[in-house]
Amino acid sequence: MSPSCSSRRIQHRDPNDSHHPKAVANLNWSILFRWIVLVLFVIGHIGFWVSLFNRINATGLHRATIKAIEKGIVLVCLILPLLLMAFEGTNDPLRFGELSKLSPWSYTYSLFAIGFGLIAGPLWLLHRPQFHTASDRYRTVQTDIDKHLHRSNPQWLVGSHARKSLKLPGNQLMHLETNTKSLLLDRIPDGLVGLRIGHLSDIHLTGEIPPEYFRHALEWLVSQEIHLLCLSGDIIDKPEALPSLPMIFGNLGDSIPRLFVLGNHDRACGLDSTVRRVMTQLGWLDCGQYDYRLETPLGQVVVLGNERPWFHRETTPGFSSAEAQADEFRLGISHSPDQFAWGKKQDLSLLLCGHTHGGQIRFPWIGPVIAPSKYGSRFASGVFHQPPTLMHVSRGISGVHPIRLGCLPEVSVLELRKYK
Repeated sequence: MSPSCSSRRIQHRDPNDSHHPKAVANLNWSILFRWIVLVLFVIGHIGFWVSLFNRINATGLHRATIKAIEKGIVLVCLILPLLLMAFEGTNDPLRFGELSKLSPWSYTYSLFAIGFGLIAGPLWLLHRPQFHTASDRYRTVQTDIDKHLHRSNPQWLVGSHARKSLKLPGNQLMHLETNTKSLLLDRIPDGLVGLRIGHLSDIHLTGEIPPEYFRHALEWLVSQEIHLLCLSGDIIDKPEALPSLPMIFGNLGDSIPRLFVLGNHDRACGLDSTVRRVMTQLGWLDCGQYDYRLETPLGQVVVLGNERPWFHRETTPGFSSAEAQADEFRLGISHSPDQFAWGKKQDLSLLLCGHTHGGQIRFPWIGPVIAPSKYGSRFASGVFHQPPTLMHVSRGISGVHPIRLGCLPEVSVLELRKYK
């Protein structure tokens, strides 16, 4: 046999040969496809359980029940893939990229996770807060950031858990952003243009963050020539923090009306009635139970409160939307942004909320992922507009989890202007 014939035979190898270029290419495409399916599975799996985690916190269930459900959700999210792999008798995650080879249970759940990811994933991206913030409805006039306030105030006593968490690189727990925003409203009486409202939320007194930190934030707000001071819930978490209430919220002067609502943590610790009593004794107005018609130096403001789903009014709302006067300014204070629809129904011009902490951990480009709301992280923080109501959601200044990454604690002065 001639060398040329031998050469030709080598060049025409069987396509089924695993080393044949076509077979190698097919194998590479098969592996790539399996990786794509696996990634979709992981995204859908995590996305579903995170969505469930967010929305369970929007319910009015007792916090102990919610915490138990949360732990179950986290446990299932982590363990379910391992159980499916054990059930399949494999330790190769790529097996879930070959759906046709899976058992019925694994196949069904994999299809569900992939389908959830394909449907909910794009919707989740479209509902990122950065895409829904009403950027044409506000202007940031001033922003200052005090960093590491525990270092510049060594006399402040920081709790042991907070001290440990502050060692985490990038933790902004003891930072404070003070900002002034100009809000542009559709409806505001001419006389109230320029009204300045101080807004803070989510104090979460646990004993870990020194009370001087919160007093520092309040004193800054009071120094800004505000006409109203509004606190949108979650004041306390631990009974041992009760004695610090007068030091934080007292002696702020009588010239500025101070209004508050309670949140889910105030109910969870069983101190809601005590906090209401102490706060009212300190001169704060309880908007969770009563509505108010207040006189400010610039004119009259009607204030309505909402603490649902955790508390329900013991009194009949004093100023329903049906009784609203054409030229009155209606301000709402709600702990949760889930009450946006309520704000619109009550014909509010402005609604102030908290509860979501801005997500506490915000990722570059993506933003917040975890937020205790039926809307997920859509209204985690910022300014949002759904006619006729403009909603300002504060990132709050504390939380039970001593961590803030890419999500500065904030207090805000909101200066009211006309949109056009």
